[in-house]
Amino acid sequence: MNLRVSSGVLRGRYIKVPDTDLRPTEEKVRSAFFNTLFSMIEFENRSFLDIFSGSGIFAFEAVSRGFNKSSAIESNPKAASRIKTSADELGIRNRVNVITADAFSFNFESLSEKFNTIFLDPPYILGDKMPDLLDKIVDSGIAGEVCVIVVEGNSETMWQKAGWSVKTKKFGGTYLSIFYNWE
Repeated sequence: MNLRVSSGVLRGRYIKVPDTDLRPTEEKVRSAFFNTLFSMIEFENRSFLDIFSGSGIFAFEAVSRGFNKSSAIESNPKAASRIKTSADELGIRNRVNVITADAFSFNFESLSEKFNTIFLDPPYILGDKMPDLLDKIVDSGIAGEVCVIVVEGNSETMWQKAGWSVKTKKFGGTYLSIFYNWE
């Protein structure tokens, strides 16, 4: 399977998806996500973190659309290796950091930067674990002063944290729970 980068400087370029049990997000949902995100923050000179990265397409889309850099966390070694290869093929390896790790046991404090957008696309079966993971992420200090955290799932992600607001978008059977830290 191949996925197409839908917009930006890499628009129309394809990446290969490794032969795994990944569930890539449809292009129309990716486009809607970035359009919604663009209405909330400027992309230029911002950083993007893609957790449960799978194919890495969100990290690539982010760089293509103007984010300065992306990091991708993926637990499947085959998928993580394919993300690195795709970044090389797209000519953006110096702007995409790939981390092979399980998001639930990963030490987010080990990351040396703050992120303006954090995107999580977990296997839907793990949806009930997202509130605890969101607490861990925010408590680690990696959320930038201006930050949007988005959880993709088959239902809304219910999470409350002081200083964070929420809105939900639905695209077919896909929900995007969007949390942001400004009013």
